[in-house]
Amino acid sequence: DAGRVLNGVAISLMTKVAPEVRTPFGQQLAGLSAVLLRVVATEFDRMADRLAVENAAVAAILADAADVVSDASLAERARAAATASTPLDLRVSTLQGINDHLRAILVDVHAAIEETPGEGARAMDERIWEELRESTRRRHVEARV
Repeated sequence: DAGRVLNGVAISLMTKVAPEVRTPFGQQLAGLSAVLLRVVATEFDRMADRLAVENAAVAAILADAADVVSDASLAERARAAATASTPLDLRVSTLQGINDHLRAILVDVHAAIEETPGEGARAMDERIWEELRESTRRRHVEARV
């Protein structure tokens, strides 16, 4: 399990290697390396789930936003992206590729929504902002060593 290996290396760096390092700089470097390994281990464990949750949320927004944007071409791109968001496998690289594609279209849709008058556009704008806030929360990592 890569997460356990990374956490094990981090703990060894902090408890066994750092105390043996003779310079403050070296100790600081060992400590920083341990913290980074813990962050990577945490992200490794949760990344596929985070991406799957986010991809589903953004796909739902794009599907609904297609009815709000006035540009027919953009609406079709949004619908197509939402429809094609089901991954062929659960590899992180696959999920990340879908996420990148969905987010690129979301940027275009959001820009169009912000220029669209009406209550439907305002509600969609708030929904997009809420998902962006949630996306940031999902990425929060507490580096505990």
